[in-house]
Amino acid sequence: MTQVSVVIPVYNIEGRLEQCLDSVTGQSLEQTQIICVDDGSTDGSAAILARYAARDRRVRVLTQPNGGPGAARNAGLALAEGEYVIFLDADDWFETGFLESMVNRAEQTGADVTICRAVEFDDRTGQAYASDWMLKSQYLPGKDTFAPGEMADCLFQFSYGWPWDKLYRLDFVRREGLLFPKLPHSEDLVFVFESLAAAKTIAVLDRTLIHHRVNRAASVSNSRGGDPTAAFEAFRLVRTDLQKRGLAALYERSFLCWAAEFLVWHVSGLEEASVRRRYFAVLRREWLPELGFDRHPPAFYHDRVVYGKYLLARYAPYPVFRLVWRAYKAAKKREAV
Repeated sequence: MTQVSVVIPVYNIEGRLEQCLDSVTGQSLEQTQIICVDDGSTDGSAAILARYAARDRRVRVLTQPNGGPGAARNAGLALAEGEYVIFLDADDWFETGFLESMVNRAEQTGADVTICRAVEFDDRTGQAYASDWMLKSQYLPGKDTFAPGEMADCLFQFSYGWPWDKLYRLDFVRREGLLFPKLPHSEDLVFVFESLAAAKTIAVLDRTLIHHRVNRAASVSNSRGGDPTAAFEAFRLVRTDLQKRGLAALYERSFLCWAAEFLVWHVSGLEEASVRRRYFAVLRREWLPELGFDRHPPAFYHDRVVYGKYLLARYAPYPVFRLVWRAYKAAKKREAV
């Protein structure tokens, strides 16, 4: 019996792929189906995948034209046969007991979604960094197994919109019709937050089991400038899903605080100055008004810092916005040292 289907999108990652595959095939949980989706790689990734598939019957390789990580994950999901499914990144690696510990936690709690902790590994410096911010215990409702409605004011704050630290019950994913949308980036946050809102039970495993690689030059997270509108389209999709499920009012406060923080970060981080300035105007004139921040008084927003970011982006002139944002980022960097 296959307990976990592991879906790994692969695209031009030959220098990091073997470390990932070794850590997945070497898991203490052997009842796994490992689906590697080669998303049109042009480097040596395909040869590495073929070698692993030849020596490990659990590894299945699916090859498709390049369509992005969302399309690759959907293709892998369609082939999943396990009781659970998890979507891993091909440049990360994992503790030996990662999958077994996650399955045990899911079995003990009956959770639709089980979340663990990760540590960041800087690909440029070779240093690892504690990353408690990835899973914020202070937002949990006094326990580590809960229904999402028990933390309605912070559902979008306690974890992040990536799928690789989350184990999903496969029948839950299929029953709820969860898929990754066709977006060039930010597609993962749609799947993740729709799943968290739809889940009956979420469980947290307070252990660090994932080594997540950051600052890799060719990663998708470093390519947001190619289509800056995709991030806002992702928020539209999440809001529409909440409305269809009758959950929009319940999660309105958490959703808006999340949207403000993410979109301000997204626009301020666009590398090309002219693009950044243009989308600052789009953020101010279109995106923030459409989300409806002005419908609520300041007291509605539980996070004053996030509401301050909204006010800055909505009303401050662009030069003031840039000046204040740089000062804020510098202060945050000093705090982290």
